Amino acid sequence: MRAFLRIAVFCLFVSFAFDPGAHAQNMRTIYLVRHADKVSDETDAPLSDAGHRRAECLANTLADAQIQQIFTSDLQRTQQTTAPLAEKLRLKPVVIPLSRPDQLIEAIRAGKATNVLVVWHDATLPRILRALGAPAISPIAHTEYDRFFILTLTGDKTHSQPGFTALRYCDCPK
Repeated sequence: MRAFLRIAVFCLFVSFAFDPGAHAQNMRTIYLVRHADKVSDETDAPLSDAGHRRAECLANTLADAQIQQIFTSDLQRTQQTTAPLAEKLRLKPVVIPLSRPDQLIEAIRAGKATNVLVVWHDATLPRILRALGAPAISPIAHTEYDRFFILTLTGDKTHSQPGFTALRYCDCPK
């Protein structure tokens, strides 16, 4: 049984090593986070002081991730969350209306950027993740601002093999 397992692992390794679809040029990494802490429950509430600290922390966390494209919603807190990183990288975030998550999903799928950051909202982020191939996640609580997801897509757009990691980031005191 162990010999069979070793042969199977070796064959899997060889298939990835010689499969052009498994090489880095066909791999995309999508980083998805909920916007940072906001000051109130108003529809377009800005970031709180803790939210600005979290946004700076996110920028430091992803500074070396070679982000090539950033997506946000049309609400200011998502744009404020990405601002420090966008400024560091000299990127202009793509703004998509909050009411159009399907447009965001299509833009991510159609994009050519290898490393992408998406800053979105608690209510729709789980559905966006599922549409991109991630497993179901537990709902994001209204008070959770530290959820961080990494979705790795390999292969072509029709035969992508997603990898998924869920993390917490930047524990900012209130």
